Amino acid sequence: MEHHEHDHHGHHHHHVPDLKRINQAFYVGIGANALYTLIEFVIGIRINSLALLSDASHNLSDVATLIISLLGMKLAQSGATKLYTYGYKKASILASFVNAVILCLIVIKIGVESIERFSHPPQMQGVMIIITALIGILINGLSAFLFYKGQKDDINIKGAFLHLLVDALVSFGVIVSGAIISFTGWNIIDPIISFVIAFVILFSTWSLLKESIKLILDGIPHQLSNEHIQEVLLKHPKISSVHHVHIWALSSSENALTAHLVVEEGVSLEDFMEIKKQLKHTLFHEGIQHTTLEIDASTFCCGDTTCSCYQHKD
Repeated sequence: MEHHEHDHHGHHHHHVPDLKRINQAFYVGIGANALYTLIEFVIGIRINSLALLSDASHNLSDVATLIISLLGMKLAQSGATKLYTYGYKKASILASFVNAVILCLIVIKIGVESIERFSHPPQMQGVMIIITALIGILINGLSAFLFYKGQKDDINIKGAFLHLLVDALVSFGVIVSGAIISFTGWNIIDPIISFVIAFVILFSTWSLLKESIKLILDGIPHQLSNEHIQEVLLKHPKISSVHHVHIWALSSSENALTAHLVVEEGVSLEDFMEIKKQLKHTLFHEGIQHTTLEIDASTFCCGDTTCSCYQHKD
């Protein structure tokens, strides 16, 4: 039965060929952001800019985020063990949760610092901020672009993508703050922009936090619907009803389903094996890679009333 599922990897080809490209995206992103963070910290300390320092600390979290996401992805690909029969697939969901929590902590940190700076806005050179932030837009924009394709199907990659995208927007905010300071000398804009940045991060993180908690608790992944999957199963002419349907995420890119099927009268064991094969195929194209189907009917017949199918009913 297993070989049947692998035949169709062509249709969901992002799982296999893209891994190499996503790996490269992670290494490029980690390297570029680590370098940029260092530059930002040095300049931020020298010119005493909260906007730059908060952006730098956020960039540092980007490096951490990318490393956590990469580790989650690598672990998710490792094989099953005696203790972890699914392998470490959920590690990628755990990584997205950790990333969402890191982003929330950063929001708190920036918010607290912004409040402190309102009473004592520092003097700064706006031009240096603008130059540094322009580099940030370039680095984060390009890094985010590398993850753009993968983030649609994988919450772990989405976590990395969100960090980078938010950073590009944050750098844009820093440019606005730098421009206003250099033209007007209105230094209080620095903590104001930092506040706006904190809000933007919180807004973009909320859905990631919710989705990752839901998947850790075995909720249905956002791209799937219980009602739709039941309809798909019931469309089969030999299936009269479906119950005990459970759908959950095995990892950030793989989903599983178990269901009890009640089949029409007169269906033989051989027929049922064929029905199962057809349904697994259909569900694979719905985004469910691991399917376990159980027969649950007294109408199921092996041609003998003493048959175990009659004896075993759930």
